[in-house]
Amino acid sequence: MHVLKNKSYWLSLSLMLSLAVMGLFYDILNSPERGYVVLNSPMDRMIPFIPAMSIPYLGWYPFVFGVLAYLCAKDRLMYYRVLLTMNICVWICYLIYFNFQTMVPRPELTGSGLGSTLIGWLYSQDRPFNCFPSIHALHSYLVMRAVLSVPNIRKSVKILVAAGASIIIVSTLLIKQHVVYDALGAIMLGECIFTIVTGLDLYHRRRKNSKWTEGIN
Repeated sequence: MHVLKNKSYWLSLSLMLSLAVMGLFYDILNSPERGYVVLNSPMDRMIPFIPAMSIPYLGWYPFVFGVLAYLCAKDRLMYYRVLLTMNICVWICYLIYFNFQTMVPRPELTGSGLGSTLIGWLYSQDRPFNCFPSIHALHSYLVMRAVLSVPNIRKSVKILVAAGASIIIVSTLLIKQHVVYDALGAIMLGECIFTIVTGLDLYHRRRKNSKWTEGIN
């Protein structure tokens, strides 16, 4: 039974590869050829540029996949819901990128140190397009939302996940990779699709249980 359980876990975990496959389309759309708009707000001009925040920004990768792996072990149903939500949201993001491409102006890089080195590498790898909504903020918010929705997860774990997600979302603004509207748009999109996916799943399960009960009676 323990072996079967492990096989089931790893099979479910492998579904995360869907996010990696979706990521292959990102670079295709990350181009200025379709034109772009700048969504800077007065608040963005007040936010300082802190190169050291590139460290938590890059920590997004192990954070998101680590929390998903944890969810897969603690609540398989919630794991499926949030993973489905992520894939749907990424498709919506890609549609927005194709039809409404934005660009975030980047500051001139000066200085040295780990933060400056990392931000220079990051800027060289990721062009400043495809910003609204922010997928970094989207996935960070969704894994936090999922963890907070599971009753049997310890409060200390929920606090750690919420803190990690919040720091990553803020880091996108502090390294000038995204603007405030990018983060807000991601959170609103994620909440909307997560609520719909959860509601449809609960409705389907209630109908299924109702039919099963009627069959017995």
